[in-house]
Amino acid sequence: MGLTGVLRLRWVQALVVLGVWFVVATLLKGVQTQELSTATDSPFTAWMRDVAAAIRGNRTESPVFIYFFNPIRGFIEGFIEIIMSVISMPAQGNLIPLLGWFGVFVLIGYIVYASSNLRTALFSMFMLLLCGMLGMWVITMDTLAMTLGAVFLSLIVALPLGVWAGLNDRVMATLRPALDLAQVLPTLVYLAPLALVFLIGIASATIATMIYSIPICIRITAHAIKSLKAGPIEAAEAAGSTRWQLLTKVQLPMAKSTLILAVNQTTLAALSFVVIAALIGAPGLGKPVIEALIIRNVGDGVVAGLAVVCLAILLDRATTAAVNRDQHGFAASDAAKVRRRIGLVAGGLFTIVAIVLSRQVLWFAVFPESLNFGKQVAGVADALEEWITSNLDFVTVTGSEWFTIWILNPLQGVLAESPWWLTLIAVTLLAFILAGRTVGILVFFLLALIMGTGLWNDTMLTLSMTLLATVFVVIIGIVVGVWAGRSARVDRFLKPFLDAGQTMPAFVYLVPVLALFGPTRFAAIVLGVVYAAPVVIRIVADGIRKVPKESVEAAISAGSTNLQVITKVQLPISRRSILLGVNQGLIFVLAVVVIGGFVGAGGLGYLVIVGQSKPELAGKGLAAGIAIVLLGIILDRIAQGRPEKSTQGHH
Repeated sequence: MGLTGVLRLRWVQALVVLGVWFVVATLLKGVQTQELSTATDSPFTAWMRDVAAAIRGNRTESPVFIYFFNPIRGFIEGFIEIIMSVISMPAQGNLIPLLGWFGVFVLIGYIVYASSNLRTALFSMFMLLLCGMLGMWVITMDTLAMTLGAVFLSLIVALPLGVWAGLNDRVMATLRPALDLAQVLPTLVYLAPLALVFLIGIASATIATMIYSIPICIRITAHAIKSLKAGPIEAAEAAGSTRWQLLTKVQLPMAKSTLILAVNQTTLAALSFVVIAALIGAPGLGKPVIEALIIRNVGDGVVAGLAVVCLAILLDRATTAAVNRDQHGFAASDAAKVRRRIGLVAGGLFTIVAIVLSRQVLWFAVFPESLNFGKQVAGVADALEEWITSNLDFVTVTGSEWFTIWILNPLQGVLAESPWWLTLIAVTLLAFILAGRTVGILVFFLLALIMGTGLWNDTMLTLSMTLLATVFVVIIGIVVGVWAGRSARVDRFLKPFLDAGQTMPAFVYLVPVLALFGPTRFAAIVLGVVYAAPVVIRIVADGIRKVPKESVEAAISAGSTNLQVITKVQLPISRRSILLGVNQGLIFVLAVVVIGGFVGAGGLGYLVIVGQSKPELAGKGLAAGIAIVLLGIILDRIAQGRPEKSTQGHH
């Protein structure tokens, strides 16, 4: 049987399992669902609650805390506060930080100019100015300080590990399970245990940000070292270079542009997480976003969200420009080099003047209130939200209710309201069929562990929303991705929107989604679709572009229509990219659906959030984090599918 026949058989088997599952679930609806009320503990969550209480009670007495965790917390808090004292936090007895707003404004522009070019520097300064004009200058500086501190600490850890992993396959093999786990781990999961150990505040927020950022940097750095051309390295070895000389004189300089890319991605990841880390006390822009979500203040939330977007664009453009400048080299002509040296000297002198002015003149020290139009922007956002909800209720209300009644509730009924053992057997069989025996056994074991947490029903609620959102993400990703992959014009048009979608932290989407659809499960699904779709579109488009032109031209020459070329040639050849897109879309959706606990979605995300705010529910919050991790691994492994065996000899 050929590959196509094998795939067709698998899908037929999967559909049979789904059909039987649906019929039996309908007959046994409401039986052995393992549903627990929020206030009720299972044996496991009760044990986790006692563990959390023991940790809180021993924080001042345990040697582990006294000699290890507390010193780490003190060091990180001190380090971040030093950065904040320069740009955002006034020292005791002072009205302003070390640098006033104008000094910081010009200094950042000069740093961007020195590392890239004048155009990017001016654009970055404009983005920074917008943050101030939104009335968010001080809070933006808090976020910037947190981001810079977390990035610096992340790079200290990640760059050496990445270089080591790039040089040694055994080290990479050792690190890979942890890196893979970090990828499938939704961001909310680490918050509760870190806050429990390091307390709510700057330290736990910074460490959480580092956990999120470090794996990205390690992977890119290792790739940079592994992909170097062998010729220069062999020449250096032949010349008698030591390992250290080879690394510092040859390998690191050759990998410089990719290492700068690692810094770029680490910075964007850190910024994205710093906003979420406001849940455990991180200062900055995440705080007004969360406050706006709690009281459903759309205007203030939009203003804070726009400031986050401006800062994200600034950091993205600045670091990307630095990468491009390194890749394309410096200006070739002597005249251009002279002009740049003059520009650097003049810019440096102007920066010094700006810093002095920011220390001496009030207007340059504190961002002028006359330039603040944040209230006006908030008013426009509130008016727009009111108009949409009043005039487009057939989408925001009727549409969401129809979707919930006819699509979400039936799926949730099969997953959450059928007997737990039936769902366990059905999902295990699907894993066997779609991903192979090994994955099937793993899925059975992980589902049993989820059952052991006592949060089976909540896990199924989360799974139902994740699956539905993923279906829409995959449909949008394939349709738009194929369109972008086939048309350079469409790709150029979509690029700014995709960049913005991937740059913005997930929390920023929450405000408009909550305003439009209210605190519902549908809002969580919309959030997942909006957040994950750009990733899938990009992966699918890249796969379509990599299809050999010869194959497409041959199909056209044979008289194939555009639809036939897509379905018979481009999609089959780019199948691996599509599967990768499905996998990544699923993981991204899960991460955001969990955050959907903030918009009334229920499930595991809600338990994580309430567990952080109520000590009596801490056990459930910690157990929910474990269940999310297990669910993420299950979905990731099933979505990867089974490795295709070679069909050689079966022609």
